[in-house]
Amino acid sequence: MRLTDELITIFDYSRDEAMRTGCRSIAPEHLLLGILRHGSSSAMDFLSRAGLDPAKLKSDIDARVFHESGIPYGEQDSIAFTRSALNISNMAIMEAIREGGDPAAVHLLAALCDAPGEWCGEYLRSHGLGIRVIREYAKKSSTAPENAGLPSSEELNRLLSIFYPAKEVFS
Repeated sequence: MRLTDELITIFDYSRDEAMRTGCRSIAPEHLLLGILRHGSSSAMDFLSRAGLDPAKLKSDIDARVFHESGIPYGEQDSIAFTRSALNISNMAIMEAIREGGDPAAVHLLAALCDAPGEWCGEYLRSHGLGIRVIREYAKKSSTAPENAGLPSSEELNRLLSIFYPAKEVFS
């Protein structure tokens, strides 16, 4: 099991979006902005099929999180995930494990929809998007084997090292 290239790119874009909006940390809204910025991910495919307007969604998120000045590019290493964005990212990995595939953008979108108390989850659900609908979509478009099995502790630590670079989470 590994993070897909599209998901790694979305995390990079999420950091860039946090900096663009003047935030010193990656919040769930930045994860959604990262999905939008990627443009050609499994999550964007789902959003377009669901009829959500990416420009309107970006505008709504920007109105919520935008600060007057961005963060200088030289400070990118200081940008970290908020606890809620970290929890959502971990939920995306668990969603992929449940499905038996590698964590991808559509799993991140499903986790965003299912995040309790988060603005972006409320926004997506208010537009008819929910985790069950996304799971069904992911199941139909997945090429993962039916019984891929649970990853080992080493695999989970490798997957989560992007969020926790200095420690092992599973032992």
